[in-house]
Parts: sequence; structure tokens; C-alpha cells
Amino acid sequence: MILDEPVVPVPGDPADPEGVIEEWPEGSDADRARADLVLVQRCAWTLVWVAVLAAGLNYWGDWSAGVWAAVLAPLLVLMALVGAVLVWTVPRPLSAAMQRFGLVAGLVTVGVTEGTGIHLRHFYTTDSAAFNQVATRLFLDGKDPYTSSMAAAARLLHPASSYWTYQVNGAHTLKVSYPAGSFLLQAPLAALGMHHMVTDWIDLAAWLATGLLIFVMVPPVLRWLAPVLLLTGIFVGPFANGGTDALFVPFLVLAVWRWDRFPDRAVAWLPSWVGPASLGIACSIKQTPWFCVPFLMVGVACEVRRRGPGTGRGPVAVALRYGAVVAASFLVMNAPFVAWSPGAWAQGIFLPIVEPLVADGQGVVSVALHGLTGGVVLPWLSAAAALALVAMLAAYAQWESRLKRAWLFLVPLVLFLPDRSLANYLIDFVPAALVAALSVTAVAVTSTDRVAGGAERRWPRRLVVVVPVLASVALVGVAFTSAPLELTVDGVSVAGVATVDGGQHFRSVEVTVQNQSDAALTPHFMVSSGGGHPTAFWQATVVHGTDPVQAGASTVFMLRPTTWTWTPTHGQSWLVAAYTTSPNALSTSSSQYWRLGKATP
Repeated sequence: MILDEPVVPVPGDPADPEGVIEEWPEGSDADRARADLVLVQRCAWTLVWVAVLAAGLNYWGDWSAGVWAAVLAPLLVLMALVGAVLVWTVPRPLSAAMQRFGLVAGLVTVGVTEGTGIHLRHFYTTDSAAFNQVATRLFLDGKDPYTSSMAAAARLLHPASSYWTYQVNGAHTLKVSYPAGSFLLQAPLAALGMHHMVTDWIDLAAWLATGLLIFVMVPPVLRWLAPVLLLTGIFVGPFANGGTDALFVPFLVLAVWRWDRFPDRAVAWLPSWVGPASLGIACSIKQTPWFCVPFLMVGVACEVRRRGPGTGRGPVAVALRYGAVVAASFLVMNAPFVAWSPGAWAQGIFLPIVEPLVADGQGVVSVALHGLTGGVVLPWLSAAAALALVAMLAAYAQWESRLKRAWLFLVPLVLFLPDRSLANYLIDFVPAALVAALSVTAVAVTSTDRVAGGAERRWPRRLVVVVPVLASVALVGVAFTSAPLELTVDGVSVAGVATVDGGQHFRSVEVTVQNQSDAALTPHFMVSSGGGHPTAFWQATVVHGTDPVQAGASTVFMLRPTTWTWTPTHGQSWLVAAYTTSPNALSTSSSQYWRLGKATP
């Protein structure tokens, strides 16, 4: 059953063409409700101008970029102050014109402030951004990026060792690890002669395009979401500073907008194939959108099943047609490289999934990274995430009417479990999730959504969800209790000017490694003393014992950093991490309190 949601007239809506709805302190309940809605709108757009003001104030520090920056900073501040006043004083503060003014202010503010940062920057802040620029150059020179080394990216990173993606065997990735769209879409800019921070520029443009799409696609009453999201630091910061995910976000937003109209073969002013084609392009840029494909195919099938035989085809057939369009647009972007070297291409796009990379991210793995569990066996977390995906797909297929607006918010829960659950995996879906939730047709939950016959028929459906959930939880527990090594920190040596912290940088760390597994293991060491991205592996020298460490035996290692590594500040915790292969696992020492800062007479 499809619900017709009540429409409340708001400024800029067809129901209020003149945009003159104002607050009525007295009158009917409907009048008071409209007045409250207008007040909410005023407050929401005020937050937009506060965000513009904050960005303008921060931009003041970039005055040294040039005379133009010194002039633009106060202009941005003035624009924010004027906008906030207009929201509360002009006769039609929430008209379409005022909404467009707010959007343009957000676009200009983000473009100016983040564009200045890119203009001044000479190094990327992620290896993926540097890889994309190197791959683009190789492609334009007639070389296959998937068979070429990305070592040239080192000159675009400073220091490169702080930005590599490390593997558990002690090496770091030097191959393209994304589908071809990640660099193909920036190739036109490079071909036109643009060489400075090309990846960051196109990612910034993609984020601005996302803001414009959100403004157009959400209901007029919620258009303030577009500039608010545009100016939110957790998005604009990474998306304009090496976070290459920005490039797929506008395509994903377009893919999920009114996705439930696909069975009708009519999506307002867009043909039905635009959604799945955009999803295929998003999937051809990065692997993250891949997780949306099964949910959308299940959702399309559920829509066909709900509407009955009038659609002309069965649920499975329509869902497969949707998936075929996704696959076709994906292959169009990647076909030249599949033909060029299919093995190298496949190895590249599946590298983040099949290669044993070091643990990283803000998901459940962080408890092991921070020394709370003694380590973790990495493949078990990936298996737990796969089971969680199965459970969520099963739940969505059974209760699609309840989850229709929420399914895209579920995807980050899957990505919370693997051994690499970076922050961008957990927040990148938010803009698209909001557009999906606000643009689909609401569905009433009726008795037809429930299984007739009582608990004996409901339980089998629930078990399809409960069993993989319980198995996923069990695997997480096994993963955190199966670390193969036990690490004990025996001593620390520092160097540099004597300070209250005892020294400026590490000279060496001595650690004892006890092998608790039944096979000889070769550990590769990192020392973590705060910060986000894992630092480079340290050089390990055997002091006593053997390397590899034999089953049941112990070895004392002297660890020395391969690059300058600051010591922790007084009172900060740190730890030693060791990675092994077969099993691909992380083992850590207990959290160490930095004691060299103790004052001495």
C-alpha cells in the first residue's frame, strides 16, 4: 500500500507560489503548525549562514596566499552576516530566491576556501590521490596503469612513508587498487595541461556538484540540507584534501534518487536507466558503492512484487535487468583495461579485498589497534562482515516496507566490522542516504507484510537473519581472542635534545615476542604512539632467539625506526604492534604509559 504523505505548504512550494507564509501567533492549529514550520526553516537557514561565517573566519588565516585571499576573507564574513540578517528580516526570507542565495553562498565558500588550500598545497595527503594522478599520466602516455608501478607517487607525498598503504608482510602497495573510473574521469583535465593536484581539484568539483544535486532533489522544505552538508567539515575536509571518495558521491546520489520508480520505467525528468547507469559509474570509481548493488536489486524486486503483475515482468527479471544496466556501465568504463591486461586489472580492483593489508580504521578493529585485546586475526573480521551483509540483505528482503528509507544507513554497519573500516567508509553514504530516504515513496506497513499463521511461520524468516548475525558476533569474538603472538616491551632508547619528555625521537625499542601458535612466524613491527594512519614498519634485529620465531618459543627483538619518529608526550600511551602472515594477524603489546617524562632532580 502506498501512502500519500501530507503536504505542508512552505515558502517556495507550489502550494505557496508567492512565498508569503509567515508566523501567526494566534489562530487555528494549522496556522500555528505552519508558523512553527517557518520558524524551523529560519533556524535551519541561520545555521547555513553560521557555517559560512565560520568558514570565512577560518579563511582569514590564508591571507598570505595573495591579495585576492586577503580581500575574499572579509567578503565571505560580510556575506554570512548579511545572509543571517536577511533570513530574519526580509518579507520573504524563505522564498526560492533566498534558498538559491544560500546555496550559492555555500558553493562559493567551499570553492574559495578549499580551492585556496589546494592551490597552496604541493603534496597529497593520501597515497590513493597520488596514485590517481600517476595512473592518469601513465594512461595519457599510452601505458597500462594496472601493469605499472606507482613508485612515482613518492614525489607527490611528503614524507611518502607516512602515507603508504602497508601490507602485513612488511611491504606497501605500489599498484593501482581501484577501478578505472578513479583516474579516467580526471584524464580530460590532465590532457588539457593541468598538472597541479589534479585529483584534489576534480574531487572538490565533484563535492560541489553533489551539493547542487542534493538541493535539486530534496523537498523544498529541506533544501538547507545541501549547503549544510557542503560546509560540514567531516565531508569537505577529506573530500578536498586527498579523500578520493568524493568523485563517486554525486553518481551515487543520482543512482539512489527515486530508485523505487525503476519498475515504472519513468523517473520524473530522467529515464529509468539513468539510476542504474550512475550506480555502475560510481562502482567503476571505487569499491565502496559495490555494497549498494545487492540492496538496490533486492529493493527493486520488492517493489515489483508489491505492485503485482501490472509491471509485466516478475521481480527477479526486473532486478536482473537493473543489475545488467549497472554491470554494463561499469564495464564501459573498464573495458579498455580488461582487454589490455585482464589479470592485472582484476588483481588491481580486488586488491583491497584480497590483499592482506594492515588493520586500520575507526570500526571494531580499533579496539585491537589500541591494545585492548592483544591483537586480532584479520580474515575473521572480514568473514564476520560478510555474514552481517547476508543478514542485512535477508532482513531487507523480508521487511523492505520498514527499511525502504533506512537501508543505505545500514551499509556502514557492514563496513564497521572488517579489519579496514576507515572513517570515509562510514560517512560517505550519508549524502546519498538522505536523498534516498527523502525521495522514495512511503509504504504503509499492513497485515500483508506479516506472515500469517503465527509464530511457527514467523520464526523461520527471523532465523534467516538471526543465524548469520549470531555467527558474525561469534567470529568477531574468535578474531579478538586468537592473536598468535604475545608482545612484551622490555626497554626504550631515545635521542635528541633532552626535554621533559626525555628526548625528541625514538632510537630503539626492545621487545620480547612469544609465539603462541603451532607454526613458525615472522613478525613485522610498527610502533604506534598516537595519530591516525599507521606509520612505517620498523627495522627488527634479533637480540636473542630466532627469526622466524618458532612455535612455542620466544625471541627478543631490537626495533629501530626507518624514519624519524617522535616520542609520545608526557602521560601519553603507546604500544608495539606486530603483523604476521599465515595467519594474517595483528598482535600488540599492552598499552604503555610514557614514563620518560618523569622529572628528575
